[in-house]
Parts: sequence; C-alpha cells; structure tokens
Amino acid sequence: DTDLATADAECRMFWLESRFAELSETPASRRARPLMLTPTFPVTPETLSKCYHTDLGFIKDNFLFLHREGHYQTSQAVTPLALMWRDRQISRWVIDTPDATAAKVPERQAVVLELRNGARLRTADRVVIGQLDEQQLAQVTELTKGPRPAGKTLVRCEASAVDVAARQVTIAQVTGVAGARSRVWPDSWGRIAFQHLQRQGQTQHISFQALMRAAIGDAAPVAGEEK
Repeated sequence: DTDLATADAECRMFWLESRFAELSETPASRRARPLMLTPTFPVTPETLSKCYHTDLGFIKDNFLFLHREGHYQTSQAVTPLALMWRDRQISRWVIDTPDATAAKVPERQAVVLELRNGARLRTADRVVIGQLDEQQLAQVTELTKGPRPAGKTLVRCEASAVDVAARQVTIAQVTGVAGARSRVWPDSWGRIAFQHLQRQGQTQHISFQALMRAAIGDAAPVAGEEK
C-alpha cells in the first residue's frame, strides 16, 4: 500500500497513471464497469482550448484545477489550491436543479449553510452571509426533533437574493436539514457566488474567455473577444 496523504498533486497523478497502465483492459467480471482515468494536463492556453473544444472520449462535466504542489486538505473544506469550473458548453448541470433534464431552473437558488449561534448562517470558508428569522429557526428545530440547533448543523435553504459585493444572502425559506451522511461541509461562498452569476447570466468574469486570458497572462484578448 502507498500512503498518498502527504504527496503533492503531481505525484498523485503520476501514481494513478502508473497504476492504470498496469490494469487489464478487460474487466474481471462481466458486470464490472471498466475504469477510465480522466486525463490531466498542465494548464496552458493550448491545453485549455483543447480540453474545452475537443471530444476527449467521455462526457465532460467540469474542469478541476489543481496546484501541482498542493496536498490533501482534510481539515479544511476550501483551498485555493483546488478549484472547479464549468459552463454551459461542458456541463448541462452548470446551475443546480432537481430537473433530470436540467432544462428547468428553479425560481430560487438552493444553498446549504452551517447554522451557528444566534441563527447566523456560515459558508464552508467561514463567511457569515445571512441569518434565519425566528420562524425559520423554529422550523429547523422541528426538523431536527431536538433542542434549538447550534454548532455544525447544515441547513438547506432557498435564497431570494444574493449580494455578491456585500457577501450577503437573503433566505426565503428553509427546505430541510442535511444529514451527516449526505453532507460534511456547507457550500463555499465561491460556489454560491458562481451559481448566482450563472443564474443571472453575469458570466463575463467567470467565462471560458476569462480563463483563457488568465492562462495567457492577460497579454492578449482571446480570438473573437475584446480585451
């Protein structure tokens, strides 16, 4: 066995590629689904464009950016060394929706937040972004079937408004409590803001063109785009 907990991302990717190279192409069982290793590439304008525009042989859902020297983070929910990005071209699930076809977007944005003392709501990166009113807090107490919740209680809510500049969310209603087996961490502020901007169509700063400009170093505009 190999302990990869202290290995950096580049080492972990190399280890995975080596192990997969040793696997047989034929599944051990007829019922077993063959495993496929998702390819990794160093981020350059060329590889980023290739991954975005080219059929890689599987259905894409998102891009995962890992710092090559980044280690596993088990005590923190959010790290700038591991970032996920998607848009409507590579994922039909860019906006959270219970609709199986992803065609219908809910009227309100769904968020999962940690309930703290004073009915305050906190993200995974410990940003207090809202507060429940007395009626909503009583609803959470009823859902948990116990005393007034405190500490790490994860609450599922619908937001009626998201203020990205002020980092504030207005809660319209509580829809449930996330069990410990289904969720360990609440949503991060970055995820909430990303979802909000996608829902509002305000994607100029989180678009693929913005990614390309970052990869280029903002030295030149992307083809067909104004800098």
